[in-house]
Amino acid sequence: MNRIITIFQVLLLSIGYSQVRIDDWKALTSPLNVRDLTNLDNELFAATEGGMFHIKDQVYETYTTVDGLLGVDLAAIDHDHNSNIWIGGNVPFGFVQIYDPKENKSIISFDFDLTGILDIQVLDSLAFVLFQDGQDFGIMKFLYNDGWEYRDSFRNFPDAVGSINCFLANDSTLYIGTDYGIYLGNLSENLKDPNRWQPIDDAMDFEVTSATFNDSFIAFSSKTSLYELSILSGNWEPITFSYSFSNISEIIVSDNVYWIIDQKKLYRKSNAGDVLLENRYWLSGMTRVNNQMIVGARNGLLFIENLDNGNEMVTRFLPNAPVTSGFSAITVLDDGRLVGGSAHGISIYSDEGWRNILEIKTINTDTIHSNYDYSHFIADTIPHDFGGFIADLEQGPDGLLYCAIRGSYVTRTNPNRTSGGVIILDVDDPSNITLIDTTYLSFHTTQSNSAPYMVVLDIEFDLDNNMWVANPYCINGNMPIHVRSLIGDWKHYGSYETSLRISQSPGSLAIDSWNRVWYSAFQAEEANLGFYPNGGIFMLAYEGNPINPSGFSWKKIQNNGTVWSLGMGTNDRIYYLTASGLNYFDITNSTNPVLRENAFSYFPNISFGNGAEIKIDPHGNVWAHSPSQGIHILLENTTYWPDINGLRADNSPLLSDEITDIAFDEKRSLAYIATSKGVNILRIPFGEKKKDYSDMKVFPSPFYIPSVNPMKVDGLPLESSMMVMTLDGKVVRHIPSRGISIDGDQLSWDGRDNEGDLVSSGIYLLAIYGMDGSQSVEKVTVIKE
Repeated sequence: MNRIITIFQVLLLSIGYSQVRIDDWKALTSPLNVRDLTNLDNELFAATEGGMFHIKDQVYETYTTVDGLLGVDLAAIDHDHNSNIWIGGNVPFGFVQIYDPKENKSIISFDFDLTGILDIQVLDSLAFVLFQDGQDFGIMKFLYNDGWEYRDSFRNFPDAVGSINCFLANDSTLYIGTDYGIYLGNLSENLKDPNRWQPIDDAMDFEVTSATFNDSFIAFSSKTSLYELSILSGNWEPITFSYSFSNISEIIVSDNVYWIIDQKKLYRKSNAGDVLLENRYWLSGMTRVNNQMIVGARNGLLFIENLDNGNEMVTRFLPNAPVTSGFSAITVLDDGRLVGGSAHGISIYSDEGWRNILEIKTINTDTIHSNYDYSHFIADTIPHDFGGFIADLEQGPDGLLYCAIRGSYVTRTNPNRTSGGVIILDVDDPSNITLIDTTYLSFHTTQSNSAPYMVVLDIEFDLDNNMWVANPYCINGNMPIHVRSLIGDWKHYGSYETSLRISQSPGSLAIDSWNRVWYSAFQAEEANLGFYPNGGIFMLAYEGNPINPSGFSWKKIQNNGTVWSLGMGTNDRIYYLTASGLNYFDITNSTNPVLRENAFSYFPNISFGNGAEIKIDPHGNVWAHSPSQGIHILLENTTYWPDINGLRADNSPLLSDEITDIAFDEKRSLAYIATSKGVNILRIPFGEKKKDYSDMKVFPSPFYIPSVNPMKVDGLPLESSMMVMTLDGKVVRHIPSRGISIDGDQLSWDGRDNEGDLVSSGIYLLAIYGMDGSQSVEKVTVIKE
């Protein structure tokens, strides 16, 4: 379906469609991977993996979906004569958007369900966009006529073209660099006809990887050579160069100086000679800002400055950011800091910024800093391996961070690292690390690889602060569930000591109010070997201390089938998530623990596949997240929030529908949502319940009207109402509670009376009252402009 989206439609999608206001959202991404650059009024804008990055006078910011971008995974960028930025989405979401960075708003967006945008070139009144659509390539044409309009698309090229790797545009001609030379098309002709595209020279039968204008010439490259083409005569010839190339990806010419990117190598060619300037980082785009050449890299930016002696100084800049946008697990520490985990290690976010603790990539590079500069990227590096990825993060009762590692070996080489199924570390002292490996955990081996391979998918702490571990693929040891006490004593649970066989593929743990342990399992023939139940739900009941119980027994709740996740709700209700949706059992403390199973599943039409999970918020509401279809929330009273459609990338500023984890900050009423493109922060009405009005805050004050954003009264007991009154007691507006799911602990006023008219300037009383008769009065100054 083709869509052209205006800023007004974006606001309707993100505000009006759901009951979650756009100002309730924030986003945290990593702009380290820079893909393309443009210079707008001597300010640098970059298309990155984490949004649009902007730097001016050493102050930088990143624009995301919260700022109105359709997506944050960007591949291309340029600017137009109105000082608006054009951005193009990376594979697989190939949108085009025109954005006003001065007003922080989207002008217009074009979503034609394309696979990816490869390049954007904007002229005065024309703009062209190179795109990929499946396996095909094409060029879109846009025309400026009191605003930018989509006009045409060229998709048909001669069969000999192959792939289109680059293109150039002027007011009369399009040049495309293909697998078999350069072709040109005259814009005055019908370029939908493949016969209208002509090769520059049939003898040019090599792959053209990049091209740029240089006055009346085109400088272009193959993978291994440079060339120059005369636009007037059509003649072309090689450019001599002192170095050998491997894979040229971009060239630009500035002041008759050639700049060439060849993988990690950055070259400069001038009258003074050929120079290799850089050979350490994977490089992408280039642009000139003032007297500096700025080069994008997979990790940050390079600033090349000319020195008085004729040489260049290369400075690398990495903004303060997490090492990746895509965390596989997150948690909120007791002090409110966010921790994200990935295959690289962990990233800690505080009010100061980001700090990373990462595994080493090269030998003898482990470093722990004593001081941190939060204006730049921060990373302590340690000689430990975080496996395939971190599957779960939990803060233990000892304040340490417990990392469940999905796929780790005891030792790794190149460089030497050690690992475990559980890594315990102190985020404030990265040297304080404990590894839990095959000394305690069961593991997996194969006929072709006898090295012990550990998989831990979940960690939970029970009511007595014992740590429980879900350890699937445990064919060596056959103990899928482990428990460790605070003092380090262990007990390992399997099937051998009871008559009931349990699944060897646990994926999720839950602890009920009687301290019994429940686990769900997924189908995995290689783990269960046709002997153990292939999936299902199981419950462990024990007598006394779980480390040394006087007795224990297993209860089979479901015998097989994949159950992705469990979550313990309120009122002794345990939720479980399968491919069929979300369901629950009401449970009791007896030998038959299930009192009742709900008769139908919630969200049966949502794709809950591998990676789907249940999270329970502080009010007992159930957040079911999908690896492809966002978040779907069932309130404790079994109604939906914000509505049955949930939170998706197309109805909210959610960075991506691919959700990996959710964590809650009860004190600040926040939900942290980890997606494949970054972390969203959402203010939710399900935080710490206020007992009285002592923490009430009114903002802004004074309140200027009319205003796009309403005045808010924050920190209220749930289901409070408000009357806005003049100083003589006249009620000008009654604002009743709309319920917990909409208001939460806030009330809003738009500055209007009960008739819908703006009130006059003056001081107004805010009389707040609760259902229990409690009340409080605050004042606010209103200034009508």
